Amino acid sequence: MTKRRVAFLRHGPLEVPGVLGTRAAELGLEIQEFRADCAGDPLPVPDEFAGIVVLGSIESANDTRLEWVAHERALVATALDRNVPVLGVCFGGQLLAQALGGRVVTSPEPEVGWRSIQTDDPSLIPEGPWLLWHEEAVVPPPGAVIVARTDVAVQAYSKGPHVGVQFHPEVTAGVISSWINDAQQRGEVTSEQRRALWDDVERLAAVSARNAARLFDGFLRQAGLLGNPS
Repeated sequence: MTKRRVAFLRHGPLEVPGVLGTRAAELGLEIQEFRADCAGDPLPVPDEFAGIVVLGSIESANDTRLEWVAHERALVATALDRNVPVLGVCFGGQLLAQALGGRVVTSPEPEVGWRSIQTDDPSLIPEGPWLLWHEEAVVPPPGAVIVARTDVAVQAYSKGPHVGVQFHPEVTAGVISSWINDAQQRGEVTSEQRRALWDDVERLAAVSARNAARLFDGFLRQAGLLGNPS
């Protein structure tokens, strides 16, 4: 890997690299964070990074009122044109799908809580458990390979070196706590959803962190940025 930097695109104070940032540091990568939702803040120049990770957001990838969403989609499109591998997480996976020619639609039903998923490639996308929290879903772009799914929505797809996931591999118990508190203040989480998110969270987050390290390694390996394990 000649370039040792990975850009993480954030969309609010609560969306953080979390487990993925920790794994990047363990692999000796330098991470640089950008607030893509803040007008006037600089965005990464894709050519200067080995890869780009687009994190989640409470906003919709279909929201045309938010100028930053269109600007970030254009940035992702530039990264694709320049063969910079992109990993998209939840909102980020939806934005990546749009940049690749796919669509984002209303999910048949919200998915909120911990789920195991059906995966065709456990070496890249372990079955979980993963933390799901979304009301929109991806229609994968032409030529993409659907890697994992639930009965409700596509949970992971890949196209070339790029990977989009609908779940949240970055979460820790602390991150989930902050999200729940924020959602409660906005009146956007039910007591049932809170239980689905929080019950047994320490154990589930620890398992998810191990799975997330495998996913991140798999993304880097598929993108040609990490050698095969010996």
